[in-house]
Amino acid sequence: MTTINPDYNTNTFSAKSNLRMRFNKCFTPLLLLLAVMAITQSCSNKTMRKSPAQQQTPTVKLFKKNDRVMFLGNSITHGGRYHNYIWLYYMTRFPDLRFTILNGGVAGDIIANINNRLQEDIFSKNPNIINLSFGMNDSGYFQYAMSDPAVASDKLVFKCDSAFKLVVAQLNQHPEIQKILMSGSPYDLETKVKKDKGWAPKPATFERIVQMQATAAKANRWPFVDIYHPMDRLNKDNQKVDSNFTLSGSGDRIHPESYGHLVWAYLYLCNQGLKGVPVADFTVDASQKRATAVNNCVIKNVTGTQNMLSFDYLAKSLPFPIDEELHNGDKQPASAALRYVPLMDDLNKEMLRVTNLDGKTYELKIDGKVMASFTAEDLAKGVNMAAIKTTPQYLQAMEILKKNEERGTVERETRSYAVQVYNFARAGGIKVDNDSASWAKMREMKKTNGWIDNDLYERGSNPATQKAWQDKMDSLVNEIYASNKPVNHKIQLVKIN
Repeated sequence: MTTINPDYNTNTFSAKSNLRMRFNKCFTPLLLLLAVMAITQSCSNKTMRKSPAQQQTPTVKLFKKNDRVMFLGNSITHGGRYHNYIWLYYMTRFPDLRFTILNGGVAGDIIANINNRLQEDIFSKNPNIINLSFGMNDSGYFQYAMSDPAVASDKLVFKCDSAFKLVVAQLNQHPEIQKILMSGSPYDLETKVKKDKGWAPKPATFERIVQMQATAAKANRWPFVDIYHPMDRLNKDNQKVDSNFTLSGSGDRIHPESYGHLVWAYLYLCNQGLKGVPVADFTVDASQKRATAVNNCVIKNVTGTQNMLSFDYLAKSLPFPIDEELHNGDKQPASAALRYVPLMDDLNKEMLRVTNLDGKTYELKIDGKVMASFTAEDLAKGVNMAAIKTTPQYLQAMEILKKNEERGTVERETRSYAVQVYNFARAGGIKVDNDSASWAKMREMKKTNGWIDNDLYERGSNPATQKAWQDKMDSLVNEIYASNKPVNHKIQLVKIN
C-alpha cells in the first residue's frame, strides 16, 4: 500500500519542478457490540484475494443507536451505493441497532461547493457524524490541457486546500458532530477498458489531495479512512491479469459501478474493526447430541437418530445479502466484488459445524427444505450458510436489501433535486426555491445550461413533494426494522450414505 506522508508543509503546493519530474515518470499513485469494540485485527490475508485493508487498524467507532450518519461528497456519493451497503450490513448484523445513514452527495461538487452548502444542506439535517470525502473533481480535468500540468496541479491543490480550510473551520464550530475524513475512490488512468488517454496528470494531483486529507485528519484528531490507496492497489494488481479491469468505473474512470461500491463498503466496515464479527458460529456434537460451542446464536432441542440429526437454530443476526442486480451504469453487479476482496471470509460468516457424524454424506434441510449436501468431513470443518442463497434466513435478508434499495432510490432523487438547488439555483442568486419567480429564472437559465431540470426543481421545491419523499423513506426504514429480526429455524442433517 502506498504510504501517506505524515508531514504537511507548504512545499506541497509549490513544488513545480518535483511535479514535472513525477509527471514525466508517469507517477500514479457492540454484549456483541462490546465484543466488537475489542476487535483490532485487520481483514484477512488470503492468497487469491489479499485484503486491501490488511495494513489498516480500525479508526472509526461503531455506529450507535440513534446516530445520524452523514456521508458527504460528490456524485460518487450522490448516485452511489457504498453507504447503502454499509447500512445494509448494520441492518442485518445488528438488527436491534437502529440508526440513520444520510446521503449528502451532490454531483459535480468540489470542496468549495461543499463549503457553500454545509449550513443549509448538511447541518440542517442534524447529523452527529459526518464522513467527508472529496478530491475527484478537485483534482481537475480540462485544466491540464490549458496550461503546464505542474502549474495546473499547484493551482488546483491550492484552491482545494484553501476551501478545505473553510470547511474545517465550519466543522470545528460543531463539537457535537464527530468528523471523519475519507479519501475517495481513485481516478483510474491505467485501465484499458476506456480507449481515451484520460487525464494523465490527474492521479498525481489527487494523491496530493489525499495526503492533505490525511494530514488534516491527524492535525484535527479526526479518524481517517483511506479508500483511495486500497482501491488503487486493487486496480493495479488486477490489471496485471486483465488490463481492462477497474473498480473506478468502466464508463469514465471516475464513477465506480456497484461492485466498486461494495468494495468501498467492505473497506469502511473493516476500518470499523468488524472483521470476524459473525452472523453466527456454532458447533453441534452429533454423538453427544448437544451444542459444544455457540457464538451469536442459540441452539436448542438437539435430537438424533441413526439417520438424522435435528436441532433448533436462532441466530441474533441475518446473513449479509449480496446484491446481484445490475443497476444503472453497471456492467457487473455488486456480487462481482467477491472476486476481489474476501468479504465472505471477513464479514459474512454463518458457520455450521457438526462433529462426530458416523455417515459419509448428509443432506442439509432448513425448515423441511433441502438446501445442499455435504460430506461429514465438510460439516466437521464448517459450512458457511451465508453462502447458501436459498436458506430462509438469506431470503429474509434479501427482502431487507430490496427495501433498502427502494429507500436509496428515493433518497437519490432528493439528491438530484439538491443538485438543482446548490449547483444552479444558489449559483444563480436564487435563495427561495418554492417561488414562481425562482422557477421563471431557472427556466431562463435552462436556455444556456442543459443540466438544469426545471421539472425536478419545481416539483422538488414543493413542500408536499419533500414530505412525500421523507414519508416514503421513513416508511421503508420502519418496514426494514420491523422485518429484520431473525426467527427460529429447524435444521436437519439427513444421512444419505
